[in-house]
Amino acid sequence: MKRFVLGIVVICWITIVFAAGNGSKVTGILSGKTNKAPVEFATIALYEATTKKLVTGAMTDSTGCFHLEDVPTGRYYLVGSYVGYGETQSEMFTVGNGNQTVDVGVLWIDDKGQVLNEVVVAGRKSTFVPKLDRKVFNVGQDLMSSVGSASELMQNIPSVEVDLEGTVSLRGNENVTILINGKPSALMSGRTRTDALNQLAANSIERIEVITNPSAEYKPDGVSGIINIVLKKESKAGLNGTLTANTGNHDRYNAGVNLNYGINGMNFFGGYAFRQDRYDRSIFDNRTSPTEYINQTTLGTGRPVSHTLRLGMGANLSTHDVMEISGSYNRRHFLRSERIESVTEDINHHLEDFYFRNRRADARENMWEGNFLYTHTYGKGNEWSVNYTYSSESEDEQNEYSTMQMENDTKDNEWVWDANYLHIGKVHWQHHLSEWTKLSAGYELEALRAEQNYHVENWDGASFIPDLDRTSDFTHHRTLHSFFATLEMNPGEWSLMAGLRGEYADIWNNLYSLDSITRQHYTNIYPTLHASRKLNEHNELQLSYSLRVNRPGGSDMNPFAERINPLSLSAGNPDLKPEKIHSVEAGWLWHNDTNASLMTTVYYRYLTNQITEVSRYIDGGVLLTTKENLDQSHNAGLELIWSYSINRWLSFNWNANGYFNQINAEKLGFSRHRNTFSWSTLFNANFMPFKHYMMQLNARYRSATLVPQGRRDADYCINLGMKYDIPSINLSVLASVTDLFDTYRKSYTLDTPELKQKVEKRRNPRIFYIGVSYTFGGNKSKKHTAKLEYDESM
Repeated sequence: MKRFVLGIVVICWITIVFAAGNGSKVTGILSGKTNKAPVEFATIALYEATTKKLVTGAMTDSTGCFHLEDVPTGRYYLVGSYVGYGETQSEMFTVGNGNQTVDVGVLWIDDKGQVLNEVVVAGRKSTFVPKLDRKVFNVGQDLMSSVGSASELMQNIPSVEVDLEGTVSLRGNENVTILINGKPSALMSGRTRTDALNQLAANSIERIEVITNPSAEYKPDGVSGIINIVLKKESKAGLNGTLTANTGNHDRYNAGVNLNYGINGMNFFGGYAFRQDRYDRSIFDNRTSPTEYINQTTLGTGRPVSHTLRLGMGANLSTHDVMEISGSYNRRHFLRSERIESVTEDINHHLEDFYFRNRRADARENMWEGNFLYTHTYGKGNEWSVNYTYSSESEDEQNEYSTMQMENDTKDNEWVWDANYLHIGKVHWQHHLSEWTKLSAGYELEALRAEQNYHVENWDGASFIPDLDRTSDFTHHRTLHSFFATLEMNPGEWSLMAGLRGEYADIWNNLYSLDSITRQHYTNIYPTLHASRKLNEHNELQLSYSLRVNRPGGSDMNPFAERINPLSLSAGNPDLKPEKIHSVEAGWLWHNDTNASLMTTVYYRYLTNQITEVSRYIDGGVLLTTKENLDQSHNAGLELIWSYSINRWLSFNWNANGYFNQINAEKLGFSRHRNTFSWSTLFNANFMPFKHYMMQLNARYRSATLVPQGRRDADYCINLGMKYDIPSINLSVLASVTDLFDTYRKSYTLDTPELKQKVEKRRNPRIFYIGVSYTFGGNKSKKHTAKLEYDESM
């Protein structure tokens, strides 16, 4: 299989090398006639001079500069527009043969505004925009972005899967890094990621970027790559915003407001969101060992209530200096109740033991994040920046248990404290060495402190007494020093980017209850390579390579065994080694000028020291789940993303991913190699039968997949939504139903000589929502004069 995939990669690379083509750049600056200030985030459209046909477009950056890439030979003119301003048109110019950069200079736009009777928007953002090193998904048209959470929205993104417990995977692998606005966050650490994504309102997200082979500028963490969640940050003049409110079945509610105020080179933005949800969960766990049978049933209900506040501002200090400060706070109160019924029988099915265990949990979570960014630009497209981010999350959970067993009844309380504190400082510099060569370099410091405290007290008939044998205080520290550099070249139809990242890691863990301290130091070099070749204006080939790492987190390395229930323990492994991943991809991108695109990617991953979850019986029929390193594994697959629209009444995208997975499971007592073929598919369709009305269908299926001790079973789900716009009052009415046919569940089977286990987990049946969304904006006498809303070109 490895030779087959590498053969395909070589063929694609040879095709790239021998293909031929041409491309140039068009640059300039957009400034106001009256105030002489650069106009940021304005629309720039490039038209053919003869046919007046739209060719491509771009947005100005924070300094008013714009860059149009890969412009073919021809004669053109530019049109610039901005909210509340007039339009401006450039003189005609010619782009000749051969690679070159055409600088049109300064375009002056009327910044006094125009009075119009109506707004005309004749287009929508493309849902899927492929880039050299990432896939960009604009989520504004997804109905889940109006009613759901970030976790629910991500279920509709190609290549991304979110299971019943909120675990995110990319191309079938759960080891994925999630960034917020391109930066790591304590909120997205492994243990708290699910809660943070469930609390993040989907209507605060502008787009989601999937980066399967990131460049050296990004941390190399994550087996399958990076998912970057980019939050909304409007920059329109005056006061504008959006109000939303939704109600669902079983007392589900959410509401929010996003506001923006722009004036004189400054922009203030903020938002507030309230969310009340309900989680109904059921777990059926059947275990068989050589000596007994254990059947457990867990039924639980959760009632989380969260409040989220975001504030920020950006300021143009000069024509070359921009500063941005932003922050957010999230508070969640989560009440849960749970009942476990467990029956143990001997090999002849005679009753040995049973227990009923009731749980009441009261969890309070606090999440903070602050960010400072300063950017200075000079020359044409050159800049340096300084960025500092602080984020923290903490969970204070009180658990009350009462257990009825055959011999006696018991009570115990558990207090769990889980917190992460993350500091990130980054200095970044980029400079154009020539018209088609750009050098970027920087330094990044990351300091993480994670705390996990677990305290237990038992009822002795009169009071609760601390149980020191089941009490633990654990601290994990990790410091990373990183230097990186990338060199990007665009000779003709080529796009090449090579990078190198060097890291020094200092990690130490302290388990206070055992007075145990472990420490690790290591230095690594992570190379990356991206190349693409345009065959013509409709076809492009791509090739990329990166060396990545998956570092075990604090909870993964905490050796203290936390009791999940009387027959289940969970513990980390302080001896875990980081995974190393060699990732290669080769792709072909085709698109026409109007309504269709197809992206085909062949990928291969080779992993050493793969981290996996392992379950084993210990004394008294108790099942211990921990983590271990495997020797190696191979993963190879083919992925398709097809987008198509028929006029204005139907558009869809279809994603299919098939992959072969092979692991060396000798350490777990299996034969040398275990392998399987798995596949998944996702279909999203928007149907617009008449004006202002849209129906949306989302369907996904995932086949059975391999786990080291067994397999995870197949699952599927279908969602449906509807939306009706009333433009005269800027109001939208929408409705949605999740898991239309009540089919979604997660189940897996473990099959080892000492343990055979079948687990099935189910969630809330069918979630219904109905809601409204209202938008408003600044001075109504100043309307957007652009004839289309343009996003990144393909």
